[in-house]
Amino acid sequence: MSSFSTGLYGSTISGIVSNVNDAFSGKTSGINVSSIVSELMQVEDQPEVQLQSQQTTVHSQITALTGISTQLTDLYSSENSLKDILGAFSQNTTGSSDAAIVSASAGSSATAGTHSVTVSKLATISSSYSGYISSGTSLGGQQIVVGYGPDSSNPLSSDTINIPSTDTTLQQVASYINAGKYGVTASAVTDAQGSRLVLVSKASGAVGNLTVTSPATSFNNSGGVDAQLSVDGVPVDSASNTVTGAIPGVTLSLGAADPNTPVLISVQPDTSQASQAIQTFVDAYNAVIGSINSQYTLNSSGQEGVLAGDSMLRFLQSSLLSLVTTSVSGAGQYVNLQSMGIEMQNDGTLQVNSTNLSKALSSNFSDVQTFFQSPKGWGVSAGTQLLQLTDPTLGPVAADINGLNQTNRSLTDQINDFEVRMATVKDQLTTQYDNLNTLLQEYPMQLQEIAGQLSSLPNATSSSKS
Repeated sequence: MSSFSTGLYGSTISGIVSNVNDAFSGKTSGINVSSIVSELMQVEDQPEVQLQSQQTTVHSQITALTGISTQLTDLYSSENSLKDILGAFSQNTTGSSDAAIVSASAGSSATAGTHSVTVSKLATISSSYSGYISSGTSLGGQQIVVGYGPDSSNPLSSDTINIPSTDTTLQQVASYINAGKYGVTASAVTDAQGSRLVLVSKASGAVGNLTVTSPATSFNNSGGVDAQLSVDGVPVDSASNTVTGAIPGVTLSLGAADPNTPVLISVQPDTSQASQAIQTFVDAYNAVIGSINSQYTLNSSGQEGVLAGDSMLRFLQSSLLSLVTTSVSGAGQYVNLQSMGIEMQNDGTLQVNSTNLSKALSSNFSDVQTFFQSPKGWGVSAGTQLLQLTDPTLGPVAADINGLNQTNRSLTDQINDFEVRMATVKDQLTTQYDNLNTLLQEYPMQLQEIAGQLSSLPNATSSSKS
């Protein structure tokens, strides 16, 4: 029994004896059974208090490990983005010597380089407008035929639009056309001379050229043209001012035509995204190491964290430190994180030397990419280790949490069993002290009865005097 329990037991017994003596001597009419049983149960409950204290510690350990597990998963995700061949190291950025004429965007499949682009013509959109519709004249019940394509006599496709007879105004006609699945948009335009129906092709370039006819009115057609440009001296025809395929993986956006001004379009790796991905990894790593370090730091009471005595935590700390200091060969000039500016600090955390990393990314991007993504590179090796550490079943943290959960369940069972036994003990104590209380309450009456019997005996007075 602990010194605390011993002291509590002694104090409880002393109080009970005093309570009984007071009742026995007549100072009180009996004993406080409820109070006595409550004090005794405090002593009896001490093993449960200890079990509950153990369970509280286990809960704290599970919570701390769950947090570390989440941080490990974040670390694994950030490392995966470094070795993902479609991730941050595969992103490109573009530049233009005259973005007003042509700008560009590049996907992950683009190849770094510089290209010369000259824009001779922009793609335009075809339109067609009717003759003036006199007041009181309606297109309701009429038919409009729209042909699409560069050859008006042989359109690539066509729409036959039958205007409902109920649509008596041009605005109603335009609304009806716009509600349909036609290749044009319509509007009613009114000027000083009257109103006209205007149709605009939904497709730019020659392929969207309109040829509109109707028995109700004549239409004037304005043809669209394809964009004309050259890329590195190769002529390119595009129905749209957004050009894809002229440079693999690059989308050109044409803004103006200037046949006398070649525009230089550059494509290069997006070092800012690569740098951010590296910083994200460093932050995720430092979060895990920081949580581990905090377990070995003394608090204001001079105590370490709840996991300080957990050998698994030391193993995890050692594994992570080994992970970020490992060197590899056959992956370019960079052999470890330190060599590209990701430096280890005294507390085991990492810090990015922005000058060195920026130099590595701008001067030797492909070697940095190889370090993270080649089969023999650091990224693949680190990914394998982190996969093992974060395994939800066999990983060390998961196994530790599973073991603590089993301990927690065992403690819960012990507490439940103990409380069942203590309920029986409480009933027994209550019965015992109820009986004692009854005896103590009857004692004065028994004394009076005995005294009365004695006083009724012959010569009781003289005997009592003698």
